[in-house]
Amino acid sequence: MTSESDDLRLRAFIDTTIQQGEPQLPPEPRLAELINVSRGRLRTLLKRLEEEGVIWRHVGKGTFVGPRQIDPSSPGWSEGISLGDIMDARRLLEPQLAASAAISARPADVVALERCIAEMSETQSYLQWKRLDERLHRLIAEATHNGLLLLLYDTLRNQGRAGLDQRLNAVFGKDSAPLETNRQHAAIVSAIKAGDPSAAEQEMLRHLDQVRARLFGLR
Repeated sequence: MTSESDDLRLRAFIDTTIQQGEPQLPPEPRLAELINVSRGRLRTLLKRLEEEGVIWRHVGKGTFVGPRQIDPSSPGWSEGISLGDIMDARRLLEPQLAASAAISARPADVVALERCIAEMSETQSYLQWKRLDERLHRLIAEATHNGLLLLLYDTLRNQGRAGLDQRLNAVFGKDSAPLETNRQHAAIVSAIKAGDPSAAEQEMLRHLDQVRARLFGLR
């Protein structure tokens, strides 16, 4: 058999695996038997396919079909992600969360959002305000009633929490609550309460753009 036919058989096997909805290939000894190649030859083929993004391998876990997946539990996975990257990701995700909340929010969600807004308007403590700010944004994510969207939100916020908190403290200060931001939050909640996804999306985007401008001097 030619080396080309070895490659074709392996690719055909992977195609079948994908069609069957299986995320992982058999262990190397079994896979080598199934496509009738030596273990050494199989490793060469797998290395080539990994370089192409057809598969990815995890030491101790096996070989998986598709491009390598990010594992947030792995140490160092987030190296190189900046605060600017986090804010860019928030600009993509959170306006859509607000729009979805405007469609899916239940009366109890709106009550919780308005209660949070009321508490934010009354507090004079920056630290208390910041805690409420985090709560408000998560309440919006919860109001989508979409578990996957909530997971994405939590992953994003947890990734940037330490660095972003430091920047927020440096820019907004610790002595008083930002009143203009309170007005922005109120506009977002008002749009969600009105069931207006377009307005909710635009108000959230406007809010995040203004926060980003304050944090990084961007216009």
